[in-house]
Amino acid sequence: MNEEERKVLSIRFVVVSLIFLALAGIEGILMRFRLMNTLVEFFDEKHFYSMMTAHPFVGVYGWAYMAVMGAFYFLVPHILKKEIYSKKAAYVSFWLMLVGLIILWSTTFLTHYAPLYTLYWPIPVAYEIIGWNLYSILTFGLGVALILGGVLVFFGNMFATIFLPPRSTDGGSPSPWYVVKELLITAFNLDKIRARISKMPQYTSKAFNYPVFVVAVFRGCVDTTLNAFVIGGVGILLIIFAIGNLIPTLSIPYTIVDPLIYKNVFWWGLDLIADGNVLIFTAGTWYLLVPLLLNRTLYGENVVRTVILADLVVSLFVWNHHMLADTPQPLFLQIQGQLFTWGELITMGLTMFAVLATIWFARPVKYTMPLKFILASITGYAVGGLAGIIQANYASNRFFHNTQWVIGIHGHIQLLVGLSSTLFAAIYALFPLLTGRSLNEKLGNIHLLLWSIGGLIMGLSMGMAGTLGMLRRTLYPMGLGPFEPYMIVATLGALMMATAFIAFIVNILKTIKLTNLLKILF
Repeated sequence: MNEEERKVLSIRFVVVSLIFLALAGIEGILMRFRLMNTLVEFFDEKHFYSMMTAHPFVGVYGWAYMAVMGAFYFLVPHILKKEIYSKKAAYVSFWLMLVGLIILWSTTFLTHYAPLYTLYWPIPVAYEIIGWNLYSILTFGLGVALILGGVLVFFGNMFATIFLPPRSTDGGSPSPWYVVKELLITAFNLDKIRARISKMPQYTSKAFNYPVFVVAVFRGCVDTTLNAFVIGGVGILLIIFAIGNLIPTLSIPYTIVDPLIYKNVFWWGLDLIADGNVLIFTAGTWYLLVPLLLNRTLYGENVVRTVILADLVVSLFVWNHHMLADTPQPLFLQIQGQLFTWGELITMGLTMFAVLATIWFARPVKYTMPLKFILASITGYAVGGLAGIIQANYASNRFFHNTQWVIGIHGHIQLLVGLSSTLFAAIYALFPLLTGRSLNEKLGNIHLLLWSIGGLIMGLSMGMAGTLGMLRRTLYPMGLGPFEPYMIVATLGALMMATAFIAFIVNILKTIKLTNLLKILF
């Protein structure tokens, strides 16, 4: 696959990701109005909760993952001056993601299947109580499995592109185990540890042989690969349960899975999305774009490499901060979850410091659109990350757990102002490389201001309602009472973000005509 083919592939991923972002945004706004007891005739409670199930899947896997895939399929080979290991695998990952997301969204929309994003076991038994049918569970599980199958194909392709040497002219290539060995040795810094033990004077860690962006890519891929096995396994579990109960002779009982063990495994896997995709891929993008935009090296680059690798160990032990309100959870695990969460604060804080110091020492700085979005992203992570640290305290978690604080200040600000702003920064930076044209700066500033301010207004308003006790994932059919003013302001923030997204799409279509875009895609 030559560079022109990679450009087309990247554009396809990004265009589809923006469509899914629009879909997730429409769902979010509709849920906001329904939460305030408007549009009641438009959709009922089952529709509301099924929409709430599809919303994070479409937002995370449809928008964030597919945008990341599009950017990395172009950037990693471009920086390493290598080809993508497998062209076929690249397109397989695209179609698995697209088909899986369509199946998942269609299932929730048509059947109102609503296990929410947590997919807690033993939720499948609810088909007997709530009215979910087994075919819904089957198709939903199939959608989840296909999505995470696409994720695994993508990361396998990334690992092979990074670690495998170019294919030899005789068609031979190293064993796949070579990739696994190189990945594990480098990701966990085992070669450097071995060098220290053997008292070799020089560093031998292969992480120092790769650009820091590539180190962040394969480091993040470790987390998100583990996540793919866990969440994809949930999809397979749903399929097995559905088929087992559609065939009377099998009749697989849901009690075969222990709920506490399931929740621990589930949250361990789900939290790795935050570490791999949300934090490390974001950090890697900052590490790449900021030095390029400012034409200088990253401040403290060698320390940053060590921080990236150290965070891999930290990320494997933080899931228990999701289980602080679960009384059956062993106390030592709850304590461990709190302590390791502080480790994430340190590693992400050092990342922000390295990026901001790079900008500081580059003065005077021309603030281009990508750089502005990176600064907005850092703001989003600072606000959302600190909210997460507050939640990860056993005492305060008892108050904030399952309230709008969690999903508002921590969840939405971190994902929308933090992660999404990074993705927009990458799009603004890559657009000239992929299309030969630059996006309009005035429209870009409108996009930046409305998106960032709207996201902060929405998330903070939700969080303030949470401090008063407003629950998340809950409708209030008798009225919102004291929460209503906060929800009105949150809706205004959401509408600001919607306006920002429209400005962004207008900017794209104004810069490159729809007919030209379709020619590139097809």
